[in-house]
Amino acid sequence: MSLLQSLLESSSHAIFTLDRQGIITHINRQAKQRFGLFSRSPHPHGAGSLKPGDVVILADTSIGADDGGLTPEDLHCIGIREPRLRVGDQIVAVGQFQVPGSQAVYKFLPSQDTDHLQLAMEFRSHSILATIENKSVSVTVDGVTYAIDYFSSIGQMVVLDGDTLEVKFWEEKGYTARKEAIRSLLLGAPYMAKQTGYEMRVEGYHFQDFFEGELFETHLAQVMEGSVEHYLDASYEVNGYELIASILPVEGTPVPEGVIVKFRNVEDLWDTIQERNNAIKSAERKYRQLEHGTGAGSPFAAVPGWGSASSSVHHYAYKLSQLDCNILITGESGTGKSFLAKAICQAQPRKGPVVTVDCSTISPTLFESEMFGYVGGAFTGANPKGKAGFFESADGGTIFLDEIGEIPLNIQAKLLHVIQNKVVCRVGSTQPIPVDVRILAATNRNLKDEVAAGRFRQDLYYRLSGFSLELPPLRSCPEDICFLIDRLMEKIPQKYGVPPRSLSGEAFDKLLSYNWPGNIRELENVLERAVALSESDIIYPEHIHLESEPAALSWKEQLKQEEVRILRQALLQCEGSRTRAMKLLGMSKTVFYGKLKEYHIE
Repeated sequence: MSLLQSLLESSSHAIFTLDRQGIITHINRQAKQRFGLFSRSPHPHGAGSLKPGDVVILADTSIGADDGGLTPEDLHCIGIREPRLRVGDQIVAVGQFQVPGSQAVYKFLPSQDTDHLQLAMEFRSHSILATIENKSVSVTVDGVTYAIDYFSSIGQMVVLDGDTLEVKFWEEKGYTARKEAIRSLLLGAPYMAKQTGYEMRVEGYHFQDFFEGELFETHLAQVMEGSVEHYLDASYEVNGYELIASILPVEGTPVPEGVIVKFRNVEDLWDTIQERNNAIKSAERKYRQLEHGTGAGSPFAAVPGWGSASSSVHHYAYKLSQLDCNILITGESGTGKSFLAKAICQAQPRKGPVVTVDCSTISPTLFESEMFGYVGGAFTGANPKGKAGFFESADGGTIFLDEIGEIPLNIQAKLLHVIQNKVVCRVGSTQPIPVDVRILAATNRNLKDEVAAGRFRQDLYYRLSGFSLELPPLRSCPEDICFLIDRLMEKIPQKYGVPPRSLSGEAFDKLLSYNWPGNIRELENVLERAVALSESDIIYPEHIHLESEPAALSWKEQLKQEEVRILRQALLQCEGSRTRAMKLLGMSKTVFYGKLKEYHIE
């Protein structure tokens, strides 16, 4: 093994290198594991291709996604001629390959309608079970299971020999690199043999023989030709995987000699989701044993919001409070993020100090010293003994970083270091200080948009967002308004030492018909002012002062609002890709771009 290869193997990152022509020169085992370039299955099979009469078993989470571009028409070859079937649907099916007149047994649903689909049947005395469930697809034949976990989408296909009904092929991670996607095999492409521990040789081949991804390939070309210096921690979809990669040039004249591609070995997104789900299940069992974890005697009883949407968030928040994990709380201004953080701190098993930091009030020049402390002499006129920062003060307990989106980029890097390594270094010192701190963070910003704009580090975002809670805006929880009004009308008079007040029917209707852009905080401010202005026991509509008077929307205006919501949701779901959003909505290019222009959607 060469020195360079030894260095690559010692890295915790997945790495491969390319020469100027795009030929793979080196690749480490981490990369082969990431892309499934070796077989891990204990069930070997030989090379071959599909033959007429073979039994094909499918479990595809989204037709056309990560299955080689499969279309409903491609499934005619196994006896599926379903006019209602669409690209994007989930399907589980059993059919015979190229047998005229045969009809497959299948189930399908739009992918957004379910995360569970199952088909069980007997075929010539052999039991078959195809399942999509809990971010995993599996096919079980006579008790032997062939499963693949996935993050976004995946297609599993198991093939039985038409004569012997022995399993002759199954999909395994890395099928894109092996050119064995479902569509390719149904169209006659051959498949490779599988042997436990067998590694594909990729060195000496062009990277496009094994790695696919439009944006990834574009960025590689730009770095290779020298038009872009490098790409750092960019998001890509490669071979159907959602990855974060850096593309770095190998110095050369006049253009780079090649490139180094380094995939960050941060927790795999799907593994993180699995760990989170397993941890939540464990907490849920404990929650059910307690029965009233979010009931009247719970800290969560003080958190605003009692409707179905809010209660669901509170229930989830309680479960997370019982885990020793970091939590990101998002939501518009005034939705009660700080109340929720306080309830989590009170309900959690972890003891120790709770330190609250309002990141929006700290001067950028003082962020580092306030967060991580400083040693004596690090600042002119500072305490000669130095000072502990917020993280040291919270050691053994919890730190709540309110408005974390306001933290400067250079401090974000240091915060990521603290999260990963559980140590801080004071300003003016290189001495690491161990800290055991649970982090609660909150923001009213859309951190995905902040990442895209370069104002928030992507790696920090993934570290914080593994366990997240989103508080719904008040306008989406009309049932909450009634409960909130009732509770606030009890609390506010006590706060100001005035007799109890009651709302007239007209005043109540005025509050219910308002959109509440400022959410709970705005509602509380409006009611406080109404209580202060009213000289009688009854609060009338004229005591209710709103930023903009509520107006009934016409049917056309409501329809426009719904169209805007659907368009924005589709763009968000497709990460800003207009082409993907247009396909998702099934709209023509003319209509789609016409709507964007009409509603001024950037």
